[in-house]
Amino acid sequence: MVRALEGALFGFLVLANLSLGLYFSFRKRNTAADSSATRNEVFLASRMLKTLPLAASSVASLFSSTGLVGFPAHYYAYGWHLSWGYLMPLLLIPLATHVVVPVLYRLRITSIFEASN
Repeated sequence: MVRALEGALFGFLVLANLSLGLYFSFRKRNTAADSSATRNEVFLASRMLKTLPLAASSVASLFSSTGLVGFPAHYYAYGWHLSWGYLMPLLLIPLATHVVVPVLYRLRITSIFEASN
C-alpha cells in the first residue's frame, strides 16, 4: 500500500513539473514580447526584483536535495554535533551583506564566478 502511494505521488510530481514546463515553453513561443527576451530579463528579472522574492530565491538556492535528506539522517545517526556549523554563517552573513554584496552590486556582475572581458 505504501509503495503504491509513493509511486503515485512521485508520478504526480513528475507529471505536474513536466506539464508546467511544457505550458510555459509553448506560452513563450506564442508571444512576440518574450521572443526578444535577453539574458538580463530572464535570469535577473531586469534587476527589478523586490527584496522578498530575491531573498526567497537566495535561500532556495542554498538548499539541495542531498542536504534535505542527508542532514536529518546524519543527525539521527551521529547526533547534533554537525549543527555547530550553523554558527559560522550567522557571523559571516552580516559581513557578506555589508561588504561583498555592495561591491558586486556596483560592478553590476551577477556572480563571483563571472569572468571579466
